[in-house]
Amino acid sequence: MAPRPAPPAALMDELVEEILLRIPPDDPARLLRAVLVCKRWRRIVSDPRFRRRFREFHRTPPMLGFLRNHGRASSFVSTSSFRAPPADRVNSRAIDARHGRVLLQSRGPSDRKPWEDAFHVWDPTTGERRKLPVLLPGPVYPWSWNAAVLCAAATEGCEHLDCHRGPLLVVFVGSGKDVETSAMCAHVYSSESDSWSQQISAPQFSDDIRLEPSALAENALYFRCMHSVLKYDLATRELSLIVLPEKCFLWGRAPLMATEDGGLGLAYIRSSNCTCGRGRLALTMVQDGQAKSLSLPAHDNTLVPMVLTGFAHGLDVFFVRTSVGIFTIDLKSISVTKVCEESCCDESFPYMSFCTPALGAAFAEVSRTGTSNA
Repeated sequence: MAPRPAPPAALMDELVEEILLRIPPDDPARLLRAVLVCKRWRRIVSDPRFRRRFREFHRTPPMLGFLRNHGRASSFVSTSSFRAPPADRVNSRAIDARHGRVLLQSRGPSDRKPWEDAFHVWDPTTGERRKLPVLLPGPVYPWSWNAAVLCAAATEGCEHLDCHRGPLLVVFVGSGKDVETSAMCAHVYSSESDSWSQQISAPQFSDDIRLEPSALAENALYFRCMHSVLKYDLATRELSLIVLPEKCFLWGRAPLMATEDGGLGLAYIRSSNCTCGRGRLALTMVQDGQAKSLSLPAHDNTLVPMVLTGFAHGLDVFFVRTSVGIFTIDLKSISVTKVCEESCCDESFPYMSFCTPALGAAFAEVSRTGTSNA
């Protein structure tokens, strides 16, 4: 009887690490399954060095899902194998999502004084939730305000690969027709002091601020207004206004977007009701003055009105609401994907973050299933 061949030699840790580094970041379930293979793989993945290399290898944080505002509530819609932990988002509305965090506003029975409602910062990868102190007195006209969340080191060259556990800022901007001392103002919350700053005023101009997704470009936050764009400079802590051309007022919903060169742009749908046969719709979208033609699936040539509801900065992905669901449009690959069957959506906030396995849960799973510890 021929002797049994010797088992193949185990791969070196360095080779295993190189293989695991290439797991797609938008499929964190595969990384969790790798953790459950054996103690050696678990040790490699749990090493802070591996997690750092994993982020540096992939660079751009993946989009794990998005938050969909509908009425007075917000839902997390997964676009990957990631599943957000349960969170009380009934009567909570997403205001912003950036650098691995989500800014939520718990809405009371009345919208008369929105600044008196509670703001929360939520980390979907850990389930952690921070309640911000109430911003009083209310400095703004009740329906003319917006807010944004970001890493506190945004002006210091942070690459935002793993900053969602560090200090954060929340920038609140508002305008008021009945405020005598200031037409437009801002307050900044810092997690390090757990307090809001004194009011930052800009009394020389005024416009109604829209509660739509903001944009971060270079060292400034931008908020869409009725006839202009409000700029908050993170370095100088100054407010300024960018007046839009009159033709912009005819675009309807035109979300702000950060361009690759660090500039600011607007995008809008120029034509969306032209059928092109076989259940598809022609879509012409203008971005930075250039028209792009795409097509979306439709039901038996039915006209489908489309509205841009959000933009994933860094990925060049737009969210489009239609009567048959929510789609993403990837401008880099010129591809269209249906991501939600529900068509009710006011705003879409993409959630982008690296997600590594919860190793405590993985250990519990190993004990429960008896997975090999070889």
